[in-house]
Amino acid sequence: CINSALFGGTWGNMNGIIGRIELGSTPAVWLDAVQVYPDVDKKTARVVVKIGNATGKAGSGEMKIGEKTITADWDQKGGQAELEVDMAGAKLWDEFFPNLTELTVALGDHQRTVRFGMRKFAMRGTQFTLNDRTIYLRGTVENSVFPLTGYPPMEVESWRKIFQIVKSYGLNFVRFHSWCPPEAAFTAADLEGVLMQAEGPMANASPGKEAKTDAFMVAEHQRMVDAYGNHPSFCLMALGNEFRGGKGGGKGGEKEADKGTDKIGVLMSDWLNRLMQRDPRHLYSEATARLWTTNRQWTELYEGRGIFGDGTERDLSDIVAKEPRPILGHEIGQWAYWPDPREIAKWTGVMALKNFEMVHEDLKKKHLIEQEAQFVEACGKFSTLLYKEEIEVLLRTPGYGGFSLLALNDYPTQHTAIVGPLDAFWDSKGFITPEAFRRFCSDTVPLLRMPKRCYTSDENFEATAQVAHYGPADLADAQADWKIADAQGREVAAGKWPSLTVPTGKVTGLGAIKASFANVKTPGKFTVTVSLAGTKFANDWEIWVYPAKPAPEPVGGVEVFSKWDAARHALAQGKRVIFCPGSTKPERLLPGSFLPVFWSPFLAKKASHNMKIFGVLCDPRHPLFAQFPTEMHSNWQWYDLMEHSRLFVLDDTPADYRPLVQVIDNFARNHKLGAVFEAQVGSGQLLVCGFDVLSQKKSPSMQQFLRSLYAYASSADFKPAANISPEMLEKIFTAQAATYDKSEESPYARLPP
Repeated sequence: CINSALFGGTWGNMNGIIGRIELGSTPAVWLDAVQVYPDVDKKTARVVVKIGNATGKAGSGEMKIGEKTITADWDQKGGQAELEVDMAGAKLWDEFFPNLTELTVALGDHQRTVRFGMRKFAMRGTQFTLNDRTIYLRGTVENSVFPLTGYPPMEVESWRKIFQIVKSYGLNFVRFHSWCPPEAAFTAADLEGVLMQAEGPMANASPGKEAKTDAFMVAEHQRMVDAYGNHPSFCLMALGNEFRGGKGGGKGGEKEADKGTDKIGVLMSDWLNRLMQRDPRHLYSEATARLWTTNRQWTELYEGRGIFGDGTERDLSDIVAKEPRPILGHEIGQWAYWPDPREIAKWTGVMALKNFEMVHEDLKKKHLIEQEAQFVEACGKFSTLLYKEEIEVLLRTPGYGGFSLLALNDYPTQHTAIVGPLDAFWDSKGFITPEAFRRFCSDTVPLLRMPKRCYTSDENFEATAQVAHYGPADLADAQADWKIADAQGREVAAGKWPSLTVPTGKVTGLGAIKASFANVKTPGKFTVTVSLAGTKFANDWEIWVYPAKPAPEPVGGVEVFSKWDAARHALAQGKRVIFCPGSTKPERLLPGSFLPVFWSPFLAKKASHNMKIFGVLCDPRHPLFAQFPTEMHSNWQWYDLMEHSRLFVLDDTPADYRPLVQVIDNFARNHKLGAVFEAQVGSGQLLVCGFDVLSQKKSPSMQQFLRSLYAYASSADFKPAANISPEMLEKIFTAQAATYDKSEESPYARLPP
């Protein structure tokens, strides 16, 4: 039956027993348990056999362990026998070659066969090793989301399918959030070469409060290692998820505000010591992202996670320097996707996707329903781009131990955490293929360090290329090359570096890149690609280049204002007006941001790190973007614009009115937001820009957008179709931020606490 667990927010059908339950007979003296402890260095395995005895009498008998026979003794309660077995002929188990070995133990008529792997999972400084080779854990969190049944599968093949999907996306590791999976999962991971982290069945709890709960936890931890310890995939174990309080941990833990911290530390140390002594085949830590003790063997950290800036130079070397043991990035990513209503029909089992239905119905109420598919597409493509950058931040970091995403697939049953490129059924959402994902997430990944992504043609492109290599062996005589191509695939620059040996287990420098953009005459998107010739390993990054020109100025009778009173007066005179409020009274306008919702917009008001929007939505074919190439969604050329923006709530405009640059609100509110919009105001024409382009002209993307904005406003294409009164505009430009977060606007207001 399933190992007991508290599923940390997952809605499930957790009543009773699942899997197999049976009664079986054994001899009165029987083989109670067989544990195999591999010693890769000595090429042996220590076999420990526990003997059960129901006769009440002491005795002895012949026991056969593999090809050897020994005499086993037992007393009235049972006994234990040990033997070191020669394993010189056994192949090692790892992620690339998941070789398994079987051993049969017999005592009289009773026989047991165990399957294990010859592997040594250990630490070397701040990284992990597998059979003395430094590895990098690239993982996802399994949150026990099984929509059709409400409980995890108990068949090996079901788990093999999941792990095959995991590996197809370049991952080699799965963390089980606050629970321990069933035997079938370990067996499947053994076969597929997936490393596993099991956890005790407590999430966000407070150890030390109840003696009965603590006793259960200690017993359950021991049952976990006893039941599944032979599986080579079982490499890491944490006592639970994010226990409250503690020192040096994640959210709130660093404040050390909780009373009883010392008591918790002593308790955690005791639990860890028991496990380390009981089963040394695994590495142990206390609760994930909450750190009390010094005897933990590895650490999960929130610290340093996220994206800060539009370049690719950042790494977490400063974090590694502070921690003497291996670090795992805790629940990396969590860039939210939009709830796709097409998924609702897939939930045909014991659970229903009511939260998706509520968002869908709220879009109808807000007259945004016809944009739902665009919201899904724009949010999905944008969040997938962010996953690439955050994973590369960690891969660029020398000495980093690995990470676990939350998650490769969605966690829709915890506060609607739609955080994966795959849905809750492990099906792709269509935004990225496994092959494309592996370009930036696999055992070997070319990397690029560049200061920014937007350039002018009078600048040189300068960057440094590296490769993170954690494959099964060194890459001898590796030939790395690079190229820059335009949107049509035409090469504008290229080069290669001298061949070299790329050692496994580290980040290796490949060389510098320097290229000129002097021949770029029109604004465009370019792609930088770094490849290892003759291999499948390649990676690419998008950059934008704009012609170097003088600072843009308005033409064609267009007047530009940053004060509404002046703009309103010009409109009354029938003029063409651009209104850029910029930093004028910013408290009255909703601040924008480049990064989208983190984890779940449902918690946006409760978590200060949550962003409140989902990025840009626009029509790239619109003449506004004639000189500012873009997709329909946010990409890195929007970084400076969105970071210096004010957004406008346009709910009171006509139902079919859409801004030129729409910003997708989070689905807990579904306001109609605009960053750029236009209107006919009496006899005048108005173009409103919430980007602070007038005071940020030094940014290439800001300056280029302003140039395109001016060109559009002065062109014959600028013919606003919608009439908006000065009174409505006055309302739009004032008291925005104060009303944005009203709880009654949220479709979740109807949910119970």
